[in-house]
Amino acid sequence: MNFTKALIPKDTEEIKPDLFIQKTSRGYRQVSPAAWDGKIIWKNFLFGQGFLKSLIFFAIILFLAWSYFHDVKVYQDFYEEVISDPVLFCLNVSLESYEKYEDTNIIQGDYERFGQ
Repeated sequence: MNFTKALIPKDTEEIKPDLFIQKTSRGYRQVSPAAWDGKIIWKNFLFGQGFLKSLIFFAIILFLAWSYFHDVKVYQDFYEEVISDPVLFCLNVSLESYEKYEDTNIIQGDYERFGQ
């Protein structure tokens, strides 16, 4: 099949130069075909229907890929830092809290005193 024939939308008419309409089930709509009369319209081919939506979608995908690889790099750096010297990395880590907490719950204090 010819490439330019594949780019021409079906049921399309040229009303004026560079003004095309396409017949749909609900009526007519304006379209920008990528090719017409066997010639490629480069402006419509590159920046045609839905170009802005496609560009935004591509930018979102690109951002997600970048952020994923950035996060992977941060995790790799963290892992290499821990694995290189775990004792030095965990030197300030403690599982026990040295702070003394005061019981300020008066009801619980009274219950313990009178409940015995």
